[in-house]
Amino acid sequence: MKDSIFHTPDLLTPAYVYDQASIVTALDKLVKLKEKTACLPLYSIKSANMTGLLEVIKPYVSGFSCSSLFEAQLAAEVLDEGQTIHITTPGYRDDEWDSIIQLCDFVTLNSTNQWQRVAKKIDADSSCGIRLNPELSFVSDDRYDPCRPDSKLGMTFEQLAVANSKQELNWESIEGVHIHNNCESTQYQELKQSVEKVMSGLSEFNPEIKWVNLGGGYLLNDKTDLTPLEDTIKWLQEEFNVDVYIEPGKAITGGAGYLVSTVIDLIESKNKTIAVLDTTINHLPEVFEYQYQPKIMDTSDKGKYEYRLVGCSCLSGDLYGDYSFKKPLEMGSRIIFENVGAYMQVKSNMFNGINLPASYLLQNNSFKLLKQYSYDSFRSRL
Repeated sequence: MKDSIFHTPDLLTPAYVYDQASIVTALDKLVKLKEKTACLPLYSIKSANMTGLLEVIKPYVSGFSCSSLFEAQLAAEVLDEGQTIHITTPGYRDDEWDSIIQLCDFVTLNSTNQWQRVAKKIDADSSCGIRLNPELSFVSDDRYDPCRPDSKLGMTFEQLAVANSKQELNWESIEGVHIHNNCESTQYQELKQSVEKVMSGLSEFNPEIKWVNLGGGYLLNDKTDLTPLEDTIKWLQEEFNVDVYIEPGKAITGGAGYLVSTVIDLIESKNKTIAVLDTTINHLPEVFEYQYQPKIMDTSDKGKYEYRLVGCSCLSGDLYGDYSFKKPLEMGSRIIFENVGAYMQVKSNMFNGINLPASYLLQNNSFKLLKQYSYDSFRSRL
Protein backbone atom coordinates (compact mmCIF):
# COMPACT_ATOMS: atom_id res chain seq x y z
CA MET A 1 0.00 0.00 0.00
CA LYS A 2 1.29 3.48 -0.85
CA ASP A 3 1.98 5.71 2.12
CA SER A 4 0.39 8.71 0.43
CA ILE A 5 -3.07 7.58 1.48
CA PHE A 6 -2.08 8.03 5.14
CA HIS A 7 -1.09 11.67 4.66
CA THR A 8 -4.61 13.04 4.36
CA PRO A 9 -5.41 15.73 6.95
CA ASP A 10 -8.68 13.90 7.62
CA LEU A 11 -6.69 11.22 9.45
CA LEU A 12 -5.88 12.48 12.94
CA THR A 13 -2.80 10.90 14.51
CA PRO A 14 -2.00 8.81 16.32
CA ALA A 15 -4.42 6.43 14.63
CA TYR A 16 -5.00 2.73 14.28
CA VAL A 17 -6.09 1.99 10.73
CA TYR A 18 -7.60 -1.31 9.60
CA ASP A 19 -7.64 -2.00 5.88
CA GLN A 20 -11.00 -3.60 5.12
CA ALA A 21 -9.82 -4.99 1.77
CA SER A 22 -6.98 -6.87 3.45
CA ILE A 23 -9.31 -8.29 6.09
CA VAL A 24 -11.80 -9.44 3.49
CA THR A 25 -9.02 -11.10 1.47
CA ALA A 26 -8.08 -13.18 4.52
CA LEU A 27 -11.73 -13.95 5.24
CA ASP A 28 -12.27 -15.09 1.65
CA LYS A 29 -9.64 -17.77 2.29
CA LEU A 30 -11.75 -18.97 5.22
CA VAL A 31 -14.85 -19.06 3.04
CA LYS A 32 -13.05 -21.17 0.41
CA LEU A 33 -11.75 -23.47 3.15
CA LYS A 34 -15.30 -23.90 4.44
CA GLU A 35 -16.56 -24.66 0.94
CA LYS A 36 -13.88 -27.33 0.47
CA THR A 37 -14.13 -28.99 3.87
CA ALA A 38 -17.40 -27.95 5.56
CA CYS A 39 -15.41 -26.75 8.56
CA LEU A 40 -16.82 -24.03 10.80
CA PRO A 41 -14.60 -20.91 10.96
CA LEU A 42 -14.66 -18.63 13.99
CA TYR A 43 -12.92 -15.32 14.59
CA SER A 44 -10.89 -14.99 17.79
CA ILE A 45 -11.90 -11.54 18.99
CA LYS A 46 -8.95 -11.19 21.37
CA SER A 47 -6.92 -10.23 18.30
CA ALA A 48 -8.81 -6.98 17.63
CA ASN A 49 -12.27 -6.30 18.94
CA MET A 50 -13.74 -2.95 17.92
CA THR A 51 -17.41 -3.38 17.08
CA GLY A 52 -17.01 -1.74 13.67
CA LEU A 53 -14.34 -4.28 12.83
CA LEU A 54 -16.41 -7.18 14.15
CA GLU A 55 -19.31 -6.11 11.95
CA VAL A 56 -17.05 -6.44 8.89
CA ILE A 57 -15.91 -9.92 9.94
CA LYS A 58 -19.27 -11.29 11.11
CA PRO A 59 -20.76 -12.29 7.71
CA TYR A 60 -17.79 -14.53 6.91
CA VAL A 61 -17.69 -16.68 10.06
CA SER A 62 -19.84 -19.12 12.00
CA GLY A 63 -19.27 -17.27 15.24
CA PHE A 64 -16.70 -15.73 17.57
CA SER A 65 -14.18 -17.27 19.93
CA CYS A 66 -13.81 -15.57 23.32
CA SER A 67 -11.54 -15.72 26.35
CA SER A 68 -13.55 -13.84 28.98
CA LEU A 69 -17.04 -12.85 30.04
CA PHE A 70 -16.68 -9.36 28.61
CA GLU A 71 -15.60 -10.71 25.23
CA ALA A 72 -18.58 -13.06 25.28
CA GLN A 73 -20.90 -10.15 26.05
CA LEU A 74 -19.39 -8.22 23.14
CA ALA A 75 -19.85 -11.21 20.84
CA ALA A 76 -23.48 -11.49 21.87
CA GLU A 77 -24.04 -7.84 20.97
CA VAL A 78 -22.62 -8.27 17.48
CA LEU A 79 -23.51 -11.76 16.28
CA ASP A 80 -26.75 -12.74 14.59
CA GLU A 81 -29.06 -15.54 15.66
CA GLY A 82 -27.64 -18.84 14.53
CA GLN A 83 -24.04 -17.78 14.98
CA THR A 84 -22.27 -19.29 17.96
CA ILE A 85 -20.12 -18.06 20.84
CA HIS A 86 -17.22 -20.21 22.05
CA ILE A 87 -15.16 -19.63 25.16
CA THR A 88 -12.04 -21.07 26.74
CA THR A 89 -9.74 -19.63 29.40
CA PRO A 90 -7.54 -20.88 32.23
CA GLY A 91 -9.15 -18.31 34.53
CA TYR A 92 -12.91 -18.70 34.91
CA ARG A 93 -14.33 -16.84 37.92
CA ASP A 94 -17.01 -18.42 40.10
CA ASP A 95 -19.09 -15.25 40.13
CA GLU A 96 -19.19 -15.15 36.30
CA TRP A 97 -20.20 -18.70 35.52
CA ASP A 98 -23.94 -18.18 35.31
CA SER A 99 -23.52 -15.35 32.82
CA ILE A 100 -20.95 -17.27 30.77
CA ILE A 101 -23.16 -20.34 30.48
CA GLN A 102 -26.13 -18.19 29.49
CA LEU A 103 -24.15 -16.45 26.75
CA CYS A 104 -21.89 -19.17 25.34
CA ASP A 105 -22.92 -22.06 23.13
CA PHE A 106 -19.58 -23.87 23.58
CA VAL A 107 -17.68 -23.85 26.88
CA THR A 108 -14.21 -25.37 26.94
CA LEU A 109 -12.72 -26.22 30.34
CA ASN A 110 -9.01 -26.06 31.04
CA SER A 111 -8.58 -28.32 34.08
CA THR A 112 -10.11 -31.02 36.24
CA ASN A 113 -10.78 -28.43 38.92
CA GLN A 114 -12.83 -26.36 36.50
CA TRP A 115 -14.79 -29.46 35.53
CA GLN A 116 -15.63 -30.31 39.14
CA ARG A 117 -16.77 -26.76 39.89
CA VAL A 118 -18.72 -26.11 36.76
CA ALA A 119 -19.83 -29.18 34.84
CA LYS A 120 -23.10 -29.55 36.74
CA LYS A 121 -24.05 -25.98 35.90
CA ILE A 122 -23.74 -26.42 32.14
CA ASP A 123 -27.18 -27.08 30.71
CA ALA A 124 -28.34 -28.67 27.48
CA ASP A 125 -28.08 -25.36 25.63
CA SER A 126 -24.29 -25.31 25.99
CA SER A 127 -21.82 -27.88 24.73
CA CYS A 128 -18.96 -28.69 27.08
CA GLY A 129 -15.42 -29.51 25.97
CA ILE A 130 -11.92 -29.76 27.40
CA ARG A 131 -8.70 -28.13 26.22
CA LEU A 132 -5.85 -30.56 25.68
CA ASN A 133 -2.12 -29.94 25.69
CA PRO A 134 -0.47 -32.37 23.24
CA GLU A 135 2.96 -31.42 24.62
CA LEU A 136 4.30 -30.75 21.15
CA SER A 137 6.27 -27.50 21.02
CA PHE A 138 6.85 -25.84 17.68
CA VAL A 139 7.64 -22.37 19.06
CA SER A 140 11.27 -21.60 19.89
CA ASP A 141 10.46 -18.76 22.30
CA ASP A 142 8.83 -20.01 25.52
CA ARG A 143 6.98 -16.72 25.94
CA TYR A 144 4.81 -17.60 22.94
CA ASP A 145 4.65 -21.37 23.41
CA PRO A 146 1.32 -22.78 24.67
CA CYS A 147 3.14 -26.09 25.31
CA ARG A 148 6.04 -24.63 27.26
CA PRO A 149 7.11 -26.74 30.27
CA ASP A 150 4.53 -26.60 33.06
CA SER A 151 2.07 -24.76 30.84
CA LYS A 152 -1.24 -23.56 32.25
CA LEU A 153 -2.96 -24.04 28.88
CA GLY A 154 -4.83 -27.30 28.63
CA MET A 155 -4.65 -30.75 30.20
CA THR A 156 -1.85 -33.14 29.31
CA PHE A 157 -2.67 -36.79 28.75
CA GLU A 158 -0.88 -37.64 31.98
CA GLN A 159 -3.21 -35.27 33.86
CA LEU A 160 -6.14 -36.70 31.94
CA ALA A 161 -5.23 -40.25 32.94
CA VAL A 162 -4.97 -39.31 36.61
CA ALA A 163 -8.34 -37.55 36.51
CA ASN A 164 -9.89 -40.51 34.74
CA SER A 165 -8.56 -42.99 37.29
CA LYS A 166 -10.13 -40.91 40.06
CA GLN A 167 -13.39 -40.65 38.10
CA GLU A 168 -13.10 -36.87 38.16
CA LEU A 169 -14.34 -36.49 34.58
CA ASN A 170 -17.71 -37.51 33.18
CA TRP A 171 -16.98 -38.48 29.59
CA GLU A 172 -20.68 -38.70 28.79
CA SER A 173 -20.93 -34.94 29.26
CA ILE A 174 -17.75 -34.01 27.37
CA GLU A 175 -18.75 -33.27 23.79
CA GLY A 176 -15.60 -31.74 22.35
CA VAL A 177 -11.89 -31.06 22.57
CA HIS A 178 -9.91 -27.89 21.93
CA ILE A 179 -6.29 -27.74 20.71
CA HIS A 180 -4.10 -24.65 20.39
CA ASN A 181 -0.37 -25.24 20.53
CA ASN A 182 1.28 -22.94 18.02
CA CYS A 183 1.93 -19.26 17.30
CA GLU A 184 2.18 -17.42 13.96
CA SER A 185 2.99 -20.60 12.06
CA THR A 186 2.36 -21.29 8.39
CA GLN A 187 3.32 -24.96 8.74
CA TYR A 188 -0.03 -26.74 8.89
CA GLN A 189 1.82 -30.05 8.90
CA GLU A 190 2.53 -29.21 12.56
CA LEU A 191 -1.20 -28.96 13.21
CA LYS A 192 -1.77 -32.30 11.50
CA GLN A 193 0.87 -33.87 13.74
CA SER A 194 -0.75 -32.38 16.84
CA VAL A 195 -4.23 -33.54 15.92
CA GLU A 196 -3.08 -37.07 15.21
CA LYS A 197 -1.38 -37.26 18.60
CA VAL A 198 -4.46 -35.89 20.40
CA MET A 199 -6.92 -38.23 18.72
CA SER A 200 -4.65 -41.22 19.32
CA GLY A 201 -4.33 -40.31 22.99
CA LEU A 202 -8.07 -39.82 23.37
CA SER A 203 -8.82 -43.31 22.10
CA GLU A 204 -7.79 -44.68 25.50
CA PHE A 205 -10.83 -43.03 27.07
CA ASN A 206 -13.37 -43.85 24.33
CA PRO A 207 -15.09 -40.46 24.36
CA GLU A 208 -18.03 -39.85 22.06
CA ILE A 209 -17.10 -36.34 21.05
CA LYS A 210 -19.13 -34.24 18.65
CA TRP A 211 -16.64 -31.50 17.81
CA VAL A 212 -12.97 -30.60 17.63
CA ASN A 213 -11.72 -27.01 17.82
CA LEU A 214 -8.31 -26.67 16.18
CA GLY A 215 -7.71 -23.25 17.73
CA GLY A 216 -5.55 -20.54 16.17
CA GLY A 217 -1.82 -19.86 16.01
CA TYR A 218 -1.55 -20.23 12.23
CA LEU A 219 -1.44 -17.65 9.45
CA LEU A 220 -3.27 -17.48 6.12
CA ASN A 221 -0.93 -15.64 3.80
CA ASP A 222 -0.53 -16.26 0.07
CA LYS A 223 2.48 -18.52 0.61
CA THR A 224 0.64 -20.82 3.00
CA ASP A 225 -0.07 -24.36 1.84
CA LEU A 226 -3.47 -25.20 3.27
CA THR A 227 -3.46 -28.79 2.01
CA PRO A 228 -2.40 -30.31 5.38
CA LEU A 229 -5.17 -28.31 7.08
CA GLU A 230 -7.76 -29.48 4.56
CA ASP A 231 -6.57 -33.08 4.93
CA THR A 232 -6.70 -32.85 8.72
CA ILE A 233 -10.22 -31.45 8.75
CA LYS A 234 -11.51 -34.12 6.34
CA TRP A 235 -9.75 -36.88 8.30
CA LEU A 236 -11.41 -35.77 11.53
CA GLN A 237 -14.81 -35.57 9.88
CA GLU A 238 -14.58 -38.95 8.17
CA GLU A 239 -12.80 -40.89 10.90
CA PHE A 240 -14.60 -39.48 13.95
CA ASN A 241 -17.80 -37.91 12.56
CA VAL A 242 -17.21 -34.58 14.29
CA ASP A 243 -17.73 -30.91 13.49
CA VAL A 244 -14.42 -29.12 13.07
CA TYR A 245 -13.89 -25.51 14.15
CA ILE A 246 -10.93 -23.26 13.50
CA GLU A 247 -10.48 -19.89 15.19
CA PRO A 248 -7.90 -17.60 13.55
CA GLY A 249 -7.33 -14.14 14.99
CA LYS A 250 -4.05 -12.60 13.90
CA ALA A 251 -4.40 -14.41 10.58
CA ILE A 252 -7.37 -12.12 9.86
CA THR A 253 -6.34 -8.76 11.31
CA GLY A 254 -2.56 -8.81 11.76
CA GLY A 255 -1.44 -7.74 8.31
CA ALA A 256 -4.42 -5.43 7.91
CA GLY A 257 -3.49 -3.08 10.75
CA TYR A 258 -1.41 0.11 10.79
CA LEU A 259 -0.47 2.64 13.43
CA VAL A 260 -0.07 6.08 11.87
CA SER A 261 1.91 8.66 13.83
CA THR A 262 3.47 12.10 13.36
CA VAL A 263 6.94 13.41 14.15
CA ILE A 264 6.49 16.11 16.82
CA ASP A 265 10.13 16.79 17.68
CA LEU A 266 13.63 16.20 16.30
CA ILE A 267 16.56 16.12 18.73
CA GLU A 268 20.21 16.13 17.69
CA SER A 269 22.12 14.04 20.22
CA LYS A 270 25.80 13.11 20.13
CA ASN A 271 25.45 10.07 17.90
CA LYS A 272 21.84 9.99 16.71
CA THR A 273 19.06 12.15 15.44
CA ILE A 274 16.07 11.33 17.63
CA ALA A 275 12.58 11.61 16.17
CA VAL A 276 9.87 11.93 18.83
CA LEU A 277 6.47 10.66 17.71
CA ASP A 278 3.00 11.59 18.92
CA THR A 279 2.44 7.94 19.83
CA THR A 280 4.09 5.66 22.40
CA ILE A 281 5.04 2.02 22.71
CA ASN A 282 2.10 1.79 25.11
CA HIS A 283 0.07 1.92 21.89
CA LEU A 284 2.13 -1.02 20.56
CA PRO A 285 2.73 -2.91 23.81
CA GLU A 286 4.36 -5.97 22.26
CA VAL A 287 7.31 -3.76 21.28
CA PHE A 288 8.15 -3.49 24.99
CA GLU A 289 6.78 -6.86 26.13
CA TYR A 290 8.54 -9.01 23.55
CA GLN A 291 11.22 -6.70 22.14
CA TYR A 292 9.39 -6.80 18.86
CA GLN A 293 10.67 -4.27 16.32
CA PRO A 294 7.79 -3.28 14.04
CA LYS A 295 8.11 -2.77 10.32
CA ILE A 296 7.77 0.85 9.19
CA MET A 297 6.66 1.89 5.73
CA ASP A 298 9.23 3.50 3.43
CA THR A 299 12.26 2.50 5.45
CA SER A 300 15.28 0.76 3.96
CA ASP A 301 18.53 -0.75 5.18
CA LYS A 302 20.19 1.33 2.48
CA GLY A 303 18.39 4.53 3.42
CA LYS A 304 20.61 7.56 3.69
CA TYR A 305 18.86 9.18 6.67
CA GLU A 306 18.94 7.33 9.99
CA TYR A 307 16.81 8.18 13.01
CA ARG A 308 16.10 6.73 16.40
CA LEU A 309 12.33 6.64 16.71
CA VAL A 310 10.96 7.17 20.21
CA GLY A 311 7.57 7.61 21.79
CA CYS A 312 6.33 10.67 23.60
CA SER A 313 5.95 9.24 27.13
CA CYS A 314 8.38 9.78 30.00
CA LEU A 315 9.35 6.10 29.96
CA SER A 316 13.04 5.87 29.02
CA GLY A 317 12.38 2.57 27.29
CA ASP A 318 9.72 4.14 25.06
CA LEU A 319 11.84 3.27 22.07
CA TYR A 320 10.95 1.75 18.69
CA GLY A 321 14.49 1.41 17.38
CA ASP A 322 16.79 2.82 14.72
CA TYR A 323 15.44 3.12 11.19
CA SER A 324 16.85 4.43 7.92
CA PHE A 325 14.69 6.47 5.54
CA LYS A 326 15.11 7.38 1.90
CA LYS A 327 14.16 10.98 2.63
CA PRO A 328 14.91 13.14 5.68
CA LEU A 329 12.23 13.42 8.35
CA GLU A 330 10.75 16.77 9.23
CA MET A 331 8.40 18.10 11.85
CA GLY A 332 5.02 16.75 10.83
CA SER A 333 6.35 13.76 8.87
CA ARG A 334 4.09 10.74 9.05
CA ILE A 335 5.46 7.43 10.33
CA ILE A 336 3.39 4.36 9.41
CA PHE A 337 3.87 1.15 11.40
CA GLU A 338 2.79 -1.93 9.42
CA ASN A 339 1.42 -5.38 10.35
CA VAL A 340 0.24 -4.27 13.79
CA GLY A 341 -3.44 -5.20 13.50
CA ALA A 342 -3.36 -7.92 16.16
CA TYR A 343 -2.85 -7.68 19.93
CA MET A 344 -1.88 -4.02 19.80
CA GLN A 345 -5.10 -2.01 20.00
CA VAL A 346 -6.54 -4.47 22.54
CA LYS A 347 -3.48 -4.13 24.82
CA SER A 348 -2.89 -0.38 24.52
CA ASN A 349 -3.11 1.86 27.57
CA MET A 350 -3.09 5.48 28.68
CA PHE A 351 0.16 5.51 30.64
CA ASN A 352 1.23 9.10 31.41
CA GLY A 353 -2.31 10.18 30.53
CA ILE A 354 -1.44 10.02 26.83
CA ASN A 355 -4.60 9.54 24.81
CA LEU A 356 -5.23 6.32 22.90
CA PRO A 357 -5.09 6.44 19.11
CA ALA A 358 -8.34 6.92 17.27
CA SER A 359 -9.41 3.85 15.27
CA TYR A 360 -10.35 3.97 11.59
CA LEU A 361 -11.53 1.54 8.95
CA LEU A 362 -10.04 2.11 5.50
CA GLN A 363 -12.79 1.60 2.94
CA ASN A 364 -12.36 2.40 -0.76
CA ASN A 365 -9.51 4.85 -0.07
CA SER A 366 -11.46 6.74 2.58
CA PHE A 367 -11.30 6.58 6.36
CA LYS A 368 -14.29 5.73 8.52
CA LEU A 369 -13.87 6.69 12.16
CA LEU A 370 -14.69 3.73 14.41
CA LYS A 371 -13.64 5.01 17.82
CA GLN A 372 -12.18 8.15 19.35
CA TYR A 373 -11.15 8.74 22.96
CA SER A 374 -11.12 11.77 25.25
CA TYR A 375 -10.26 12.90 28.76
CA ASP A 376 -13.46 11.22 29.96
CA SER A 377 -12.07 7.88 28.70
CA PHE A 378 -8.97 8.45 30.83
CA ARG A 379 -10.79 9.80 33.88
CA SER A 380 -13.43 7.04 33.98
CA ARG A 381 -10.77 4.38 34.48
CA LEU A 382 -9.27 5.97 37.59
